[in-house]
Amino acid sequence: MMELVIPGLCLLACAASIFLMWRRRHAKALDYGLQLTIWLSAWILWQSPAIVPAERHISLDSKELASALPVTLTGVENISLDGIPLSRDALRDLSPMRLELSDNQVPNAGWEFDWPQAITLGDPLRLQIHSDQPLAENFRLSLLNPFGDIEESLELKAGERVQAQLSVTPKRAGPQLYRVRIESTLSGNRSEPLPTLVQEPRQPKVLVWLARPSFETAALSRWLRQSGVAAQVMTQLAPEIIRKETLNGLPVTEPEDLLAEVSPFDLVILDSDLWPQLSPQQKRQLHSLASKKSLLWLVSSDLSEDYIQYTATQSMPLQRVGNTEPDVKSSASFSYQKTGNPAIPSLRTPSLKVASLSRDDFLLGDREAPLFWGRSSEEQHLGFILFNDSHRWLTGGFATEFASLWKSIIDYQLKHLGTQQAITLSSKLPRTQERITLCSPLFSDSSPNLLDTRNRTQPITGVSAGTNAQGPCYSFWPRRTGWHQLKTKNAREPALDFYIFAKEDWALWQQSLSAAETLQMTTARLGPIDNAQSSKLPIGRQWPALILLLLVCLSWWRERTLLR
Repeated sequence: MMELVIPGLCLLACAASIFLMWRRRHAKALDYGLQLTIWLSAWILWQSPAIVPAERHISLDSKELASALPVTLTGVENISLDGIPLSRDALRDLSPMRLELSDNQVPNAGWEFDWPQAITLGDPLRLQIHSDQPLAENFRLSLLNPFGDIEESLELKAGERVQAQLSVTPKRAGPQLYRVRIESTLSGNRSEPLPTLVQEPRQPKVLVWLARPSFETAALSRWLRQSGVAAQVMTQLAPEIIRKETLNGLPVTEPEDLLAEVSPFDLVILDSDLWPQLSPQQKRQLHSLASKKSLLWLVSSDLSEDYIQYTATQSMPLQRVGNTEPDVKSSASFSYQKTGNPAIPSLRTPSLKVASLSRDDFLLGDREAPLFWGRSSEEQHLGFILFNDSHRWLTGGFATEFASLWKSIIDYQLKHLGTQQAITLSSKLPRTQERITLCSPLFSDSSPNLLDTRNRTQPITGVSAGTNAQGPCYSFWPRRTGWHQLKTKNAREPALDFYIFAKEDWALWQQSLSAAETLQMTTARLGPIDNAQSSKLPIGRQWPALILLLLVCLSWWRERTLLR
């Protein structure tokens, strides 16, 4: 609205001035032109035209660029940076322009540290320390546990290039804060935080649901029990009689919840003969279960047409072959490759063949008649076991081969549990009062909240930062140091714990990271397309104001002349 009001007022005032000037008898053309120029200067004072050529190449100190002082970068196509390096976020927020490092840019003189941000209980925590430049003095580094006790120490001599390691094995799970103490006679002593998240080993839960008891399923149940796998075995003894057995301390789950997405089972093993006994609701659940969990079928030779149609709807169709005799050639080849022992009994496969093989599908045995066909991708975790007499390996003294066969199948069906995309942080060293961007596919449905583990009453809401290859991203500005937890509105999605460092933590490491990020941004930022015409900047307001003042004085002088 103001874009029309100001020009309109100037136009009306100019018209009134011309009309009053016209009513005077002694007004000349100079007086009319003077009034037009005065009101044109008033409009220019409100909206300055872009007529000043912009400077295309400038040199700035990094402190000046990162400070709150206004730096005009409009039209700039190339910046030469002096001084200390800057973080990736500080450079990424600039308008499109090329970045260069001056010859006097501070070299990378800091140490580099690397340690796993999350480990499994029982695995060692290893701190890697290295520097490309020789040390100027002697150092002593000590790794302290959360209670302040020294776990391991090492001495570093002056003149050496650092390539060392400190390690410790955590004794309990949860967010743990270890520390590194750096002692020196010249630089003094200091202590740096070393946070890591120690996770409990995840034990998968398995459901085995069988249509009838058999030697094969009995051998499978026995192997699951001896392997320590938490499992529940259900066997249909009669239409209304189901035998339930739990292995290794797993509580019993009711039948109506067995195939639901909220069930506690990571792997569901079903007998193909069970298909006719399933209700329509359970069959509908199976169509989506393979996309959320892992589904494994024990396939028999006498399949119904309804089940074959089900495999086709899952894009893994099984087809009958004309030969009704079991194919033992592929299983004998598999046993020879796995064990190198030709005396092991061959596994017989049903008269079925697989179709619509994907490039990443997993096959055991011969391609034409495999023992196992599995597909584990982001959209599907489905497998078919195409043999039913591996129990003979146990009775024949081949228990090791039996365990190796089933372990390879179970491991493949559960491999997605360890490869799920985690939440990625934009910085290796997130600090207070600085932006930290987190990306994950878990953020697709709800905006996450950041909680301080010491003050959970005031969650920090994230600001959407677009989407990248890791999924939707959100930015946060933490205010306090310590452990923080990221949660989404979906209670089933796991939370992420990570540590926020203080600005004074790891000063040398911050310098090393900033130098690497600055160097990376100088090669990543291509800047604008080079134009023959330089960009224009608006003229400063002081010049239209000075011109307007001179014109008003001239008009006053002319007014005095006309009055005489």
